[in-house]
Amino acid sequence: MGRPTLSETPTLWMHGASNGELHSARPLIERLRDARPELEITVTTNTVTGRDMVNSWGIPHVRAFCAPLDLRNWTSRFLKARQVIALISLENELWPNRITLAARAGMPVFLVAAKISKKSARVWKRLPALRREMFQSIALLAPQDRGSRNRFKALGVREDQFAPIIELKSLYTPVDMVPPPLPFPRDQIWLAASTHEGEEALIIQAHKERIAAGEHSLLLLAPRHPRRAADIRALIEGAGLSVAQRSQQETATPDTQVYLVDTMGEMPMWYRAAGATFVAGSFAAKGGHTPFEPAAYGTAILHGPDTSNFRRIYRDLDTAQADLPVQNASDLATAVTRALSDRSSYAQRATKVIQASTDLDPLVDRILERLPPANVD
Repeated sequence: MGRPTLSETPTLWMHGASNGELHSARPLIERLRDARPELEITVTTNTVTGRDMVNSWGIPHVRAFCAPLDLRNWTSRFLKARQVIALISLENELWPNRITLAARAGMPVFLVAAKISKKSARVWKRLPALRREMFQSIALLAPQDRGSRNRFKALGVREDQFAPIIELKSLYTPVDMVPPPLPFPRDQIWLAASTHEGEEALIIQAHKERIAAGEHSLLLLAPRHPRRAADIRALIEGAGLSVAQRSQQETATPDTQVYLVDTMGEMPMWYRAAGATFVAGSFAAKGGHTPFEPAAYGTAILHGPDTSNFRRIYRDLDTAQADLPVQNASDLATAVTRALSDRSSYAQRATKVIQASTDLDPLVDRILERLPPANVD
């Protein structure tokens, strides 16, 4: 942790794990900043890249730091140095000292898009004293999904402490990143986003089937972990497909069949470039990644059978025929062709579904009701 500067004015402290949570929370930060302009907002994160991202926004009176360790002395010094009057913690950031010390000092504590897995709930169940104090310290808890709400309730969160369910990632707003020149138009480019081990073989097979069917297109293959790029390249070449690799400064040409985009922080560019996006983690039994980000860029969404991380929104997308669920490589090949031929219709339906699921007003109102005045000692 970097030593925080002293704050000259009362501060609202918001904590999120890293870039994804904080980027999604930016609309909440801006709404709170507009509603309470006399407050500073101190944002903390577990990563340097998250800190730098927030500071790069240039929002007046919003400052980001690396988070203090969840130790009593460190946390107490941070609370005093930044003149904290309230704490907002995002998603699954449940830090006992941070939450209880803030509450003991009379500060309201808000958990926003709070998420707790079955495994974590079992751990907390074995810690009754710590669990009781921590969860009784919470002023307001807006769960991310119904399963988390039920688990928090079973751990002792009272009904009057709950706010409506909010999916933080549904607040995602597009990043203004322009993709590099590519030798194919958008309706001939598809993306496999954040792939895990075991998924690439299915994706490559689907692309081969499309090529064999006479479809001239480019696959952007973006692995979740770029350190696996060498193995993935070997898979592509072993399948007889031509490949260019971005981390090696290779550019895609009209003859390139797969562009291995194995770099960090550039996914917004590939969403913009692709007419269709397969959201990975859904073939590999990882629960599937967020559909909110690709939807924000107007790319048609495809996904495999495991969408347990975002079950509610994928169910709504499926019901509205706003995405294309697939079970295997052949399904994927067929669905990509369908998605590319009708991208705008899928994108428009997905936008409507997501807009219907996103309402920040009730949460903001309930937080503002509980924020103390800025002249609190």
